[in-house]
Amino acid sequence: MMRSRSSPFNKSLLALFVLLHVVPAAAQELGDGVQAHGFVSQSLVYTSDNNVGGDSDDGIASELRELGANLSWRVNPDWLISAQALARWAGSSDEGDLRLDYGFVDHTLYSNGEDQLGIRFGKIKNPYGFYNTTRDVAHTRPGILLPQAVYIDELRNTFLAAPGVSFNGNTSFDDSLVEWSLNFVRPEVDARSLTNYMLTNQPGYFEGEKSWLGQAMWEQQGGAWRMGLTLGNVKMAYRTTPADFLRPGKIALHTGVLSLEHNRETWSMTAEYALIRQRRGGFLPFLANSALDKDTTVEAGYLQGLYRFTPRWHGYARYEFLYLDKNDRNGREFNALSGGLVPTMQRFSRDKVIGVRFDPDTSWSLSAELHDVDGTAWLPRIDNPTARMKRQWDMVLLQAAWRF
Repeated sequence: MMRSRSSPFNKSLLALFVLLHVVPAAAQELGDGVQAHGFVSQSLVYTSDNNVGGDSDDGIASELRELGANLSWRVNPDWLISAQALARWAGSSDEGDLRLDYGFVDHTLYSNGEDQLGIRFGKIKNPYGFYNTTRDVAHTRPGILLPQAVYIDELRNTFLAAPGVSFNGNTSFDDSLVEWSLNFVRPEVDARSLTNYMLTNQPGYFEGEKSWLGQAMWEQQGGAWRMGLTLGNVKMAYRTTPADFLRPGKIALHTGVLSLEHNRETWSMTAEYALIRQRRGGFLPFLANSALDKDTTVEAGYLQGLYRFTPRWHGYARYEFLYLDKNDRNGREFNALSGGLVPTMQRFSRDKVIGVRFDPDTSWSLSAELHDVDGTAWLPRIDNPTARMKRQWDMVLLQAAWRF
């Protein structure tokens, strides 16, 4: 059944009007050290089966859009205050509620021109691979959708930013730069989409526990080579409700991501590989070998090639894979543990992607993308009841994005 979206759609039009007409004008009158930026993106999605960004199954969904505005104030060379408000639509998992995407105070503790050390506190962005800290702006992504194997949009709100403190720094060498950050956070994991994804639509909710994420990035020859390593341990506890048959369990995600990129004048190659050790316990203590309490290691990765036809046109091709258990890649073992409730196709995905993008100027981008997908591991559970999921499916996306 098609669900009414009139209220969120009207709100998005109002927000779009404000962003296009009010914020740019105000930005011209801001004082020294103050900058305002904003962005809008609107996508159309068609899928042969399953739903992405709304009711896209054999139809066209227009509910994949983003509106954001951020403000930063460079108080002096050592102090920076920055925040961003965002409204995002992505089917039932994100319905356009306005929220604080991030907001922090940054202080430079030491700087001598070559080395720098700083501290950042507030709701801070989490380091994770190449793209997590910039994924909010469509222009910075390597496609309309980020590689879903590594950057699952269903978990975006949980992993983009979290309250905490970050220590960061960089060191320059003759022809290279090393940047690092170490975040101590309490992740925001109360989103309904996270519970649906982690526990298949249970009535309870998660609370974040003390966690950490760290990253080191090395860049050589002005970005000709880029390499990074992300490590972390993200913890969450499940809180039950009276209607819940589960117990208050816990999940810890021991995370590692290796990132590598090589850039030339006309082409780029990018690859990322992630292993996430998922430790679970306490959900069904009265059952031996429970699927919900099973420890697994998620394996994910992608390889993308990009070619620049002209300064304004580029095309790309990508292959990505996601296995929710690298020792059970076809999902049969988990299917048996769940008593057949979780189909094998929900435990993996393999996606072949081709796309093209045109940038008329520095503010606009127009993109088209085609996906050939085997499996449903990254599909939003809330928009895709298990009984209606199809293993083999195709997707076409069109997107227009603007920023200032």
